[in-house]
Amino acid sequence: MELHLASMENVSCWAFRKLVRGPTDTYTGALSLNFILRKREWKEADLFPIQGQRQWMQIASSREAECKKFIERLLREKKENPEKYNVHGVQLNISCPSRNVTGIGQGAALIKRKNKVASMVNELLKQDEFKVSVKMRLGLNEHEVKQGRIFALLDELKKIDNPNFSLIVVHFKHARDFSYTPYDYSLLPKINEYNIPLIINGGINNYEDFQRIVRDIPDKKNILGFMMGRAALKNPDCFIKIGKILGKSDFPARTQEEIGKEFEDNCKIHLPKAVYIQKIQKYCPWAKGIRIEFPEGEKITAGHQSELYISQAMM
Repeated sequence: MELHLASMENVSCWAFRKLVRGPTDTYTGALSLNFILRKREWKEADLFPIQGQRQWMQIASSREAECKKFIERLLREKKENPEKYNVHGVQLNISCPSRNVTGIGQGAALIKRKNKVASMVNELLKQDEFKVSVKMRLGLNEHEVKQGRIFALLDELKKIDNPNFSLIVVHFKHARDFSYTPYDYSLLPKINEYNIPLIINGGINNYEDFQRIVRDIPDKKNILGFMMGRAALKNPDCFIKIGKILGKSDFPARTQEEIGKEFEDNCKIHLPKAVYIQKIQKYCPWAKGIRIEFPEGEKITAGHQSELYISQAMM
């Protein structure tokens, strides 16, 4: 079974991803191709080695031309600096609910544009070094859910005949749902009928949650595993117990002080921008006392957001 650590805005730096023990797959924050293709911003990609993890670059775009340029640049960067680009795959984000993102036709606004999404995926597949996946929601809003827009999209994606198109991740809300709105897994049985490997996401904090969600599905062959995000913010060891249940890992549990110290050590190896530390200190109880030294002139500024990353609800 695959265990995925969700992409989280201004959290998912290398130091945090390395800190979390037990996931099979991890993701960068959702990188806006409009920014990352600028030479000065490309340095933000941080896919240095992490033992036991397949690392994905999650990207946001609505243009095939950007996808083409991105793949060309990624192949070139990996050849020139292989230590930094340990990339297992590229994931197209059509899940982001932010109105700033959907307002420019990206994120969840793309769910109804099945041909556009398939075209971008096919552009990303014009190489043989990386896997390609798509993260999506049930729709942009309740109306799209009732229309079954996600099924029209899946009908198009299932036509893609390329072994490097490896999976989809479905977040089981629509983009206009509130954070307190219950997750809607009523569509899971039908989504599972598509012969597309599936990672489920939303409201899962442990293995028992996953079992409860899938228990009434007789044939689970297309469900590869599940994704967690919020649970890892609170406890970076949240995957350890699951790994032990599955017989896949035997990491020792850590105290909050040990977790904080390890994160500090990770930051000394590859220092993230200050905005990451600000967000991590805000949401992670183990990070309240951490001390990170930054180069002179770089400070944590309240309310600052990196323009490189699209705004995305915490998973």
